[in-house]
Parts: sequence; C-alpha cells; structure tokens
Amino acid sequence: MASIAANVGIGITHPRFRLRHLLIAALAALLGMWGVPRARAAWRLHDTATLYADYGLCMAGPTGATLLRDQPSEFWRLVRRRLVASGADEKVFAGCGPTVARLTGASHAADLHQARAGEFAEWGRTGGALQLSDLAQTLPDLATLSDSAWPFLKNGVSVLIKPSLGAKEAIHPVESARPGSLNGLRLHGSLFRTRRTSDKGWFVVLSDADGVHAYRSRDRGHRWTATSAWQTALENTHERCSAEASERAFGLEPHRAGAAATIVYFNHGMRSGQSTLGEGQRVLNLACDDAAAVIIVESGRGQLGLTLCAMEQPCKAMPILPILNELRPDGIDLARIQGATVIALTQGDLVRVVSTRDDGRVYTPFTVALDHNDNPFVPKATFWPAQLLAIGGTLLLTQDTKTGSAFSVAVVSNDFGASWRTF
Repeated sequence: MASIAANVGIGITHPRFRLRHLLIAALAALLGMWGVPRARAAWRLHDTATLYADYGLCMAGPTGATLLRDQPSEFWRLVRRRLVASGADEKVFAGCGPTVARLTGASHAADLHQARAGEFAEWGRTGGALQLSDLAQTLPDLATLSDSAWPFLKNGVSVLIKPSLGAKEAIHPVESARPGSLNGLRLHGSLFRTRRTSDKGWFVVLSDADGVHAYRSRDRGHRWTATSAWQTALENTHERCSAEASERAFGLEPHRAGAAATIVYFNHGMRSGQSTLGEGQRVLNLACDDAAAVIIVESGRGQLGLTLCAMEQPCKAMPILPILNELRPDGIDLARIQGATVIALTQGDLVRVVSTRDDGRVYTPFTVALDHNDNPFVPKATFWPAQLLAIGGTLLLTQDTKTGSAFSVAVVSNDFGASWRTF
C-alpha cells in the first residue's frame, strides 16, 4: 500500500509561483489606475464640450459655438460688440449664468455674468472694474481636458463642441457702421457752424478762435474745398450758427468757448434779442436749427448741462441724461436737426450717440455710431473727438485724423442718429 501511495504521489504536481504572474498583475493594476480616470475624463468631456457650445450660443449668437471653438478672438470680439451696444444698467450676460455655472462648477463664474454692462471697462463708464478677459478666464481649458482623456478621445475635442437641443441663443450682435472717407473739411475745434445749400453745392462756414473758414462741396459732402467766406451767398454767417435757408441765427458774446456768455439772436442779419446764460457756466458746444439753439455748458464743479435757447425767448435749462455725468468722454459734440437734439460722445475707440426729440423729456437709448476697435477704417490711426453736422437733410458724424491731413472718417444718419451707415 505504501508503494502504491508513493507511486500515486509521484503523479501529483503543485502550482509554482512565477515572477511573470506578479508582473502581469502589477501591469493590470497600473492600467486600471491609468485608464479608469482617463475613461471618466472622456465621459465628462462630452458633457463639458456640449456646455461649452451652449455657452458660445448664449454669449455671441448663432455663430458663437463655432467661433468659440475655432476663432476665440473673433468670438470675444462679438461679445464686446454686444456689450458696448447695451445700456449701462443692462445685465447683458445674465442669461448665460446657469450655463457657465454648470460648465465651470464655480458660483463665482456665474456671479461675474450677472454684472451690468457699465461695470465692464470696455463699456466706458466711470469706475468700470471688470473686463471681458475676466469672463474668459473662468472657462475650462478643453485642450487640457482632451489630453487627460487620451486615448479614449481619438478625434480631438473639436468634434464634440456641438450645442444641445434647445440651447439659449443670443441675437447676433450687429456690426457697427463701416466709416467712409470725407476730405477737405475738418470740424474739430469749431464753435459756430453755419450751413447753406443751393444749386451750387453745400456750404459750411466755421468760426472759432482762429478765425472764419468757408468750405463748399459739390458731391453732397464727400469732398470739400475752401471758398471765400465773404461772398454774397454767405453773408451774415460769420461767428454765428444758422441752419440751411434760415434767416435766423444765434451768436455768443464774447465770441469764444469757455467764457460766461450771452446768447444773441439775429433775424435777417439784424440783432433781435439776447438771453444770458447762468452764472459760472462755460460754453463747450453750440448747435442750432431754425427754431432754437442748444448749448452744452459745464459748471464749475465739472458737471455737464444743456441749455435750450428758443429764438427770442429766455434760455432755460434742458433735462439731461444723468449718465452723461457718469461718463468720461474724450469729447462731446451736438447737433440740432428739425427740432431734435443729437449728442455724440467720444470714448476712446467708441463714439456713442443719444438724442431727444422733445427737448429732453425723453431720450433715446445710446447707439454706437463708430467703433474703431470693432470696425477700423485705418488701423492704428488716431482721431480727434467726433463732430456732428446737420446738412442737406442728413446728419453727418465725422472724426478728423490727428495727423493734420485733410482726411476724416464719416458715417451718416437719416433718422436723427437712431442708426448709422457708411458715408
């Protein structure tokens, strides 16, 4: 029996532990530790990319998702365009807060999108501390997420950036008017502007501290040439403001900006009355039509005001938008056309326009007339503050170059500054 057991025992084999088994187990563990997080990252990236596309639509309109994916600089250009065209107190991006909160997982990012337009430095209001770059910094880096999802994401993250059904979509931001050119007429610095139109062309007589200058255009304002200010057709236009074909005019005593002044009324070249402005008020600009003159004045405290001087009537303060004293314009100008008062404010690369058709009781929202950042005519060119000229039934907004050349840029409006187009 013992021999049988011995013989049987000879046939029994015991498993042997080998080093390759340990290596295989370790490799499997390493693969799990490396692959599982990457698989999870790939899964999360699908949701993140969709939210990324939804955010693009919400911020910049129909092309937002594609631009955020392929041309981020163009995307933020559209976002800026939307921002500057909004009212100062408007929460432009508030509707995108829930999307960005899900996208980033950070309440701070959603809070930034609740800010009012005037809180952004790009809008131009005094004290704007936020910048659009602050919003950009809250977005996740999809390239980094894509790297962490390799090799489970073979075709790259771009193919995943597609908006979800029912994603909130902003209206496509409207491009500002592309400026055209105007040659030979430089309005910056002039206080009085008399306009005349006839079959011989358009005439403008400018009066300022440097004297009197007259210009004529034969092509409805595109090209101007100097002409005599003393010709019969321009009689009674020196150091006065008057509209086309009007025998009424408005003057100042003394004849210079920045001094306490008396408004003088003229009718058929003869002085017909006067009205004194308030104490301590400096005249910055003056514009007129046939019925009245409107004057921008500045008080000793630096506050802007508007004064309305109806022909041969006492001047009176005109209601002014409070926000005009919350801005820091590089320059301000105004025009008077068919009873409407139009005000242009230059703020760096931006020129905004606001108007009233009922002498200040109601003002229109701001419109962007020029935006050299968004739509440059001459890259890197610098300009003097914008000027307004009402002539020939149209309203011109011009900006003279600081180079001293005869070249200026211009846009035109046929609806009292509510919209602008290329001149």
